[in-house]
Amino acid sequence: MRAMWVSNVAIAVACVSFAVPAQAQQAATSTDAPPPVDAQADAVPQQPSASEIVVTGSRIARPDYAAPNPIVSFGAENIQQSGNTNITNFLQRVPALTNSVDSTQSAGSDRPGGQLYGAAGLNLLDLRGLGTARTLVLVNGRRHVASQIDSAAVDINAIPTDLIERVDVLTGGASAVYGADGVSGVVNFILKRDFDGVLARSQFGVSERGDAANRFASIGAGRNFDNGRGNVTLFYEYNADDPLQNDDRVYLRRENRQYLVPNLAYTGPAAGSYQQILAGDLRYPYGTPTGYIELGGRAYNGDGSLYDPGTQVGGGFVSGGSATPVAGYVGDLLPKTERHAVNLLTHYDVSDALKLSLEGKFVQSTATTFGGYSGNYPGVFTLDNPFIPTTLLNAALAAGETSITSNRNNTDFPRLGESDRRQTWRGVIDVSGRISDHAQYDLSYTYGRTDIRITKLNSRWNDRFTAALDVVTDPATGRPTCRSNLTPSALQVAATSFTPGANSGCLPINTFGAGVYDPAALAWATNTDNVSQARLTQSVATAQLTGDFGALFSLPGGPVQFAVGGEYRRETSQFRPNAFLTGKQWYQYDEGDSFDPNYVISPSRGAFDVWEAFGEVNAPLLKDVPFAQTLSVGAAGRLSDYSTVGRTQAWQFNGVWAPIRDVTFRGSYGQSVRAPNIGELFQPTGPTTNYFVDPCYIENRNSGSSTRAANCVTLITSLGGNPASFTANNNPDAAVLINGSRTGNPNLREETARTWTAGAVLRPRFIPNLSISADWYDIRLRDAINTADANTIANLCVDQSTLDNVFCAAIRRRQGTGYINGFSVQPQNVAAFRTAGLDVNVSYVVRTAQAGTFDIRFVGGYLHMLQQIATPGAQPEDLVDQPGRPRFNFVFSPTWSLGGVTLSYNLRWFDATRRFSRFTTDANPDYAAPQYLRYRELWQHDVQLQYRVSEDFTFYGGVNNLANQKPDVDSYDYPISSLGRYMYVGVKLGRR
Repeated sequence: MRAMWVSNVAIAVACVSFAVPAQAQQAATSTDAPPPVDAQADAVPQQPSASEIVVTGSRIARPDYAAPNPIVSFGAENIQQSGNTNITNFLQRVPALTNSVDSTQSAGSDRPGGQLYGAAGLNLLDLRGLGTARTLVLVNGRRHVASQIDSAAVDINAIPTDLIERVDVLTGGASAVYGADGVSGVVNFILKRDFDGVLARSQFGVSERGDAANRFASIGAGRNFDNGRGNVTLFYEYNADDPLQNDDRVYLRRENRQYLVPNLAYTGPAAGSYQQILAGDLRYPYGTPTGYIELGGRAYNGDGSLYDPGTQVGGGFVSGGSATPVAGYVGDLLPKTERHAVNLLTHYDVSDALKLSLEGKFVQSTATTFGGYSGNYPGVFTLDNPFIPTTLLNAALAAGETSITSNRNNTDFPRLGESDRRQTWRGVIDVSGRISDHAQYDLSYTYGRTDIRITKLNSRWNDRFTAALDVVTDPATGRPTCRSNLTPSALQVAATSFTPGANSGCLPINTFGAGVYDPAALAWATNTDNVSQARLTQSVATAQLTGDFGALFSLPGGPVQFAVGGEYRRETSQFRPNAFLTGKQWYQYDEGDSFDPNYVISPSRGAFDVWEAFGEVNAPLLKDVPFAQTLSVGAAGRLSDYSTVGRTQAWQFNGVWAPIRDVTFRGSYGQSVRAPNIGELFQPTGPTTNYFVDPCYIENRNSGSSTRAANCVTLITSLGGNPASFTANNNPDAAVLINGSRTGNPNLREETARTWTAGAVLRPRFIPNLSISADWYDIRLRDAINTADANTIANLCVDQSTLDNVFCAAIRRRQGTGYINGFSVQPQNVAAFRTAGLDVNVSYVVRTAQAGTFDIRFVGGYLHMLQQIATPGAQPEDLVDQPGRPRFNFVFSPTWSLGGVTLSYNLRWFDATRRFSRFTTDANPDYAAPQYLRYRELWQHDVQLQYRVSEDFTFYGGVNNLANQKPDVDSYDYPISSLGRYMYVGVKLGRR
């Protein structure tokens, strides 16, 4: 029924269109189109020409200056002049993409991306700060297969850098043209075509400290044949990055790193007294690198020395002492990556009525990153263990104990890590041609597949590790041995990975001290076969007809143009975890996981399909008349029928008015939708962990909404706890990762957004080659799907007007104390977002006879509003001025060329952003000292010098972050990464 419904609509509209004899539009495809004049960043603004192109955001061919949607474009030369071989790092200079996820956020253990299973090294675009799931990524105007398990997010590493001709960024209103997921907009990568010749480029870069090296190389060869009717282009690209570790930066090491923590001495408003203060040498209490042990009322380290508790500071931490340092637990700041990409593009024009084209590619990217450490929380040892130091043994006997319990952070063990290999195949078959003088057709099929191999590194077997810790003295040799070697039945857990007994291979592990274990024993207990697999597929079949009604009638501005068609899309996602993950044979796969036999990862499998019919029309009302150089109105619509959420609709109305050649006004209003993705719908219940900073701790009750304090008292009292003593220091689990669960929600509905844009473009004839555009955007998103992290859920629970909400139901607290002991996270249609702001784009080229050419680019953004409402009726949260969402943001990129010399400069800037939310600081003027209320602004200066030795040989070199700006205090990656000053050199060979 769904197929018939959409097909009938498409056929009916198509029949009307085919009946119109017309002149075929001599329009280049989107892969050939130059960027729109008003926003282009890599070409000189030109006078309007008679040729028409297909611009991003429309399927109708029209002059680029008549495009109704604001587009920001950057070309291949801009990318090369930036020195970035990671295209996400380059695109973060676009104000709308500042919050995108790059490699710094998908490495180590304390990263948003790094916490996701199989997400090492991912690079994901985030338009307008509304999330990666709401940004639609296209290649040559077509969808691209996803790269992240259970999602629609595209890893930008799968798009070769040197094959990009340009990148178009379109804000909002894209669902009517391209379908779901484009709620916040579209990023369209246009690839090189009709390439004739050979080009090669190689680049090497390294930080000024000699680390984080990058190696890049590409080579492409293309050939036109049969008098230009056909072309074949083959392209290969290689990129590799060395990792960057926390301790590679002196200012991030334990002895230098500082953190903002609650001030325990704060008693109320007073001059110079603040609720948050800086503390150094921060440590996790009740756990040490040698083991934390309590015996007879005294605390010891695992080596037998007395435990030094350090100095208590807020947030459940201590400063100094014997406890485990916080600094360094983040692990890698950048992952180790390697990428190979092969692309084949070919086309042949049999005739004007039949044009064939093929695209094929294979990309393999591997990312490896290491995070924190494993731990024993706790490890229990009987007193016959020969590794127990004499001091501890005597203390245990004196206290009448029969065993010793040790909480140990295994910082002397190899770090826990993950290595993810992603292999992406994608092919496109396209058949197009002229039907008549006023219509042309386009039929295409796209298939993409991403295979992900996920290898957990240095994880351990539960049964083997338990056996190796339970040590006794072998009476035959007098040496330590595993108890299970002598008495197989003594093993405390089920043995599934080995057979206990004399020939088991078990070697004893000593954890009473630092660096005292036998590496061979740890290797025996380590799982080296911890490999999981995932596969994502995408199939898209599209049929469209474009043209105009010129044979029947014309408006004063010209014939009415149209585009109609239908599309079928199917997407699947399958995750096949390692058998040891699914068989309750638990091992530690991330830092802090407890020995819980139910803590397993389930396989996941999901799919959906959608039938769609779409149409678009552009009516040029007037042209070349007084007060109307151009006047046109347009509309677009898309009807969709999903196998998951049913029918949805998206639409847009737009208009363009140029009273004179120099000034153009444009605007659009529309509705966009986003259907929930596979993970949001079908993700099975699986494990997750979280370290909680409980909002109900006394020191945190005044840091939220006006209802938090009262709600916390009610909540803790109802569970039998004492609100007056409810502090992190009284919570034995304050520094322990809490186990929870994560699952999908099959009852989700689609998200719906209303978007409008309004802007003006200035191209004054009295200043040649100057183009200025300014566009206001406004996006209102309702029924937004939101999966809050566990800490946010805990905060939202008590920050609502009542405790009767979905967030309180997701947090479990211990009866008798009220401390958090479990949680669950699940996506819900509970949120709403609104964002609004201004985009400004300036392009100006000055050519002189003697001083060369000056090319000036400016792309700026003003974020007027970014508001989140977590639940209906909840207090709005203002996200403007938050990290990644600055109020003001711009990039200024002047370039000077003379002869064979080109000097490029790039300044990326955004203003200081809030370190704390408005909820926290608005009611607490003394929350922190003024210099710590905001993160510093970003000032990133990049320079490049290029010298063209000959037409076929160019040498270049540059420095990024020339001023060597560092992250702000209490951060390792904001407002800039820890990479520091970065230098690179490169060479380009050949020409097109």
